[in-house]
Amino acid sequence: MKNEPLKNNSLYKETDLKQELSRALHQLPYETGDPHLQATILLARKEACRMQTRERISFARFLKKQIPLIGWKLWGIQGVFLAAASRVLSDCSGYLISPPRLARLLFCLSVVVFMTALPLLYRSIRCQMQEIEAASRFSSVRLLLAKLIVIGIGDIFLLGGLLFTATAKTALPADIAVIYLCLPFLLACGGCLFMLGHFPPGRFLAGSTLFCFALLFLFSVPLRQSALLFHPSYQEGRIILCVWLSVFCACQLRYIIKASSYGELQII
Repeated sequence: MKNEPLKNNSLYKETDLKQELSRALHQLPYETGDPHLQATILLARKEACRMQTRERISFARFLKKQIPLIGWKLWGIQGVFLAAASRVLSDCSGYLISPPRLARLLFCLSVVVFMTALPLLYRSIRCQMQEIEAASRFSSVRLLLAKLIVIGIGDIFLLGGLLFTATAKTALPADIAVIYLCLPFLLACGGCLFMLGHFPPGRFLAGSTLFCFALLFLFSVPLRQSALLFHPSYQEGRIILCVWLSVFCACQLRYIIKASSYGELQII
């Protein structure tokens, strides 16, 4: 009951304000005619010309602006992961004398390197920004391309750090360590790029996560079938597989840029 006078007073004040605004607007002098119409058209033409001659931002400049927004956060997380992985490789160097154990660990670490990018690729959907991004000057595909470039820069440095630590702390040769890091990374990258170009966002995140966990299970559990991946006599086969996976990733990326309905999939 005590709040009713306050509500009534606010309603009266709002009504009085509307009446005052309506009275003031109706009392304003205005003039219409051909000179005023021509002046308005002239101003509109000048504004249209100014908009056309305005310098458009290039993709390189746009990519540079993405680094403070998403780059430092992702690279910071990847730096923490690199420090933790390097500590594991250093502290467990005695346990990792066995080549199969070291190979399994590098395979799993390489998959986790790719998994650090999944939250960033799903960020637009989580924040419900996909419709705004689809209506921007830079299309959803170009926004995705900028994200992938930022992710790729961080992944290259992260894989390079793991390679340096593995060769410095263990007896594993550098050429074999490169294959052990590149093969699972390209496998995870190829599968997730395929799902990115063909699946809606919700299915992409679930499918990519399940796919990466399946790879981790395959590489970590000592199954007889997965032991062929770590056999030293199959080095040439692993190199051929890495080349094939690189071509497959490039084809999937080209499909997303050129032919995929990625933008439409984002707003389903």
